[in-house]
Parts: sequence; C-alpha cells; structure tokens
Amino acid sequence: MVHLSDVRLCAWGVDSIERVTHSLCTLEFEDHRPLYNWFIQQLGIFPSRQIEFDRLNLTYTLLSKRKLLQLVQEKRVSGWDDPRSAHAGRHRRRGYTPEAIRNFIASIGVSKTTGSIELAMLEHFVREDLNKRVARVMAVLRR
Repeated sequence: MVHLSDVRLCAWGVDSIERVTHSLCTLEFEDHRPLYNWFIQQLGIFPSRQIEFDRLNLTYTLLSKRKLLQLVQEKRVSGWDDPRSAHAGRHRRRGYTPEAIRNFIASIGVSKTTGSIELAMLEHFVREDLNKRVARVMAVLRR
C-alpha cells in the first residue's frame, strides 16, 4: 500500500536518497525514465518507483503555472487574484471545497492519455458537495 507521505513529485536522485518509495510525475518525464534508472543502477542507490500520468486539462481553463505567470507578468490579468485565474486560491474564494475537488479527481481517475475534462463536470461535484453543506435560500432584492 502506498502512503501519501511516501509519495513526492519527480526529483530524480533526491527521491532515491530520501528513500521515497513512489515518485509521481507528468508524462513529460517518461522519456527520462531510462536515464533515471541508469543513474540509480550506476550509483547503487535505493530505486524509487517512478509513475507517469497525464496532466489534468479542463475545457476553457488555463492551468499551466508558466502560462499563468506570463499573463501576470505581461499585465494581461490584474495579478494572481484576478477572478479569471484558475488556481487554488480562486477556487477557495468561489466556494470549491477540498472534498468536492477530491471527489472530482476520484471520479475522473488517473490516465496516460491526453484529453480534456469538461469544466461542467467539476462544477457538478462542487454543486453536489454544496447541496449537502449549505441551505438554499431565495430573496427579493427589488420590488
């Protein structure tokens, strides 16, 4: 059984030196695995199991930190707090609970194939979670 404390993102030999049992990374690292394994073998150090998976892509959503940073630096958005940015802080402010996000991730699973998930699916899990937590109310704002 894999414990979350044993799982880290790819860090080459550091995983081996720290005796991390499982190393999770995106598919872009898959081509580097033979070199990673060669280093482990040549150095005779602890072999971490490297597992690659595809990035999560949501429709109509830019998730790349590099591309988001570029938008901030070019002042195309008003900073990291811009409501159009897709990052954890924005989702927290919009009412996305950690449980809703975990349920969403659990439902789509892990894949090695490139694809996109509809943003509506994430919103479904957020609504489902909020329906359990928050009472719905209605108000008349103007007469």
